[in-house]
Amino acid sequence: MRFTGMLISWGEIYPGREKQALRLFTEVVTYHQKVLDAGRLSGFEPFVLGVHGGGLRGFMIVRGTPEQITAVRHDDEFLGYVFRAQMLIKDLDVDELYFGEQLGHVLKLFEQQIAALA
Repeated sequence: MRFTGMLISWGEIYPGREKQALRLFTEVVTYHQKVLDAGRLSGFEPFVLGVHGGGLRGFMIVRGTPEQITAVRHDDEFLGYVFRAQMLIKDLDVDELYFGEQLGHVLKLFEQQIAALA
């Protein structure tokens, strides 16, 4: 089975919105656990970075089949969280993530494109 994922990353909280951002983080973790319990994902794990000089403050890795990830990315509840997060935190990104067998597939596609340009 091919697995893929999402990398959800975020930066600093807009000043004065700290309580709302913490509440949203808790809601998003609860949402992903609910989706995982329903068998609509294979896993998720949130991370918060320690003190460092960059703007990245945290990220979440969400794992599933390509179909599961696509369904979650287009889920109205998930999109609502993304829209709210954009109002509370800087530098929100939701990106595709490839690993395992899916990474090998993507690298083969990349290699084909290198050969096409040679």
